[in-house]
Amino acid sequence: MQKTSYTHLSNTEEGESQDFDDYPEISPNDQARISIRHAVIYLLLGLSDILFFSLWLISIRKTNQAAASCARPQLIYSPATEALRYEKKRLWRDIDGPNPFSGSPRPELDKAWHDILDPITIKVTADELFQFAEGDSSIALKDGSGYIAEMGVYHELHCVKRIRRYIHLEHYYPNMTAEDRIVEDKHIDHCLEYWREAAMCRGDVTLGTYFWREDGFPTSQVYTDNECIDWRALDTWARKRMVDMTDYSILEG
Repeated sequence: MQKTSYTHLSNTEEGESQDFDDYPEISPNDQARISIRHAVIYLLLGLSDILFFSLWLISIRKTNQAAASCARPQLIYSPATEALRYEKKRLWRDIDGPNPFSGSPRPELDKAWHDILDPITIKVTADELFQFAEGDSSIALKDGSGYIAEMGVYHELHCVKRIRRYIHLEHYYPNMTAEDRIVEDKHIDHCLEYWREAAMCRGDVTLGTYFWREDGFPTSQVYTDNECIDWRALDTWARKRMVDMTDYSILEG
């Protein structure tokens, strides 16, 4: 049987190196160029990641804004928009049960209506005024911190309070003159017309159901389930900006 012989390969054969020192040395200038090249590559990769992430965030934001604007576009600017939260709430059309805002004149009712209208006048900044006033100005605060403004919802509540007092003229205006009555009649007519405009402006599409009364007449339920503003959140926002209008000395002019 023929034996197979093996030849020991020398580590000096072609393709092998005797020592790492045989590699050509890299000059300091070349090392600097390589380091700069690596730094530039890493920087570009980092910038591309930041750019991609920014574009992704912008895309998400625009998608959310587009979805929201389909249902509730913001055609008029208001700084209070940041405080808007929505909730499902059942509104009752009857007035049975304890309610500090309804009923005959009494201290509890007067306090409830006084307190709810505390933030009827709020402070806005010059930039906020510029964004929503569309060229109109407002009365400035003497300390230069901003201007006074009024949210529509509080004007509506003011009208509700005014009409409630009108129902009880003898109690709230015992010394009303004929001239005062003419002025108040016009004020109440303004409030009613403002309500009409506000109701048609919002166009509440909430649906209510009907039932048969015992006397055989169809009538609507005494409640509806509505999409409502979280009043506590909005009112809290307004109270942080409220202006005490009992002291006109804080106003410019």
